[in-house]
Amino acid sequence: MATTLNNLAILDGEQSREEEASREYEEALTIRRELAQRNPEAYLPYVATTLNNLGNLYSEQDRENEGAQGV
Repeated sequence: MATTLNNLAILDGEQSREEEASREYEEALTIRRELAQRNPEAYLPYVATTLNNLGNLYSEQDRENEGAQGV
């Protein structure tokens, strides 16, 4: 589910639907953080990927000072 949300967010971001993309990244991030708590070695790279993607989205929107809560 998190991978699908991440991929959908990429698509939405590319189609200038930034608000939807941000929500999708945040939801994917929540899921991936929960998984990483149980198995950090397997899931922390995915948390990092989603954070990177979200940061890129914010950068494209000149929102560098914003970010996912609890980073």
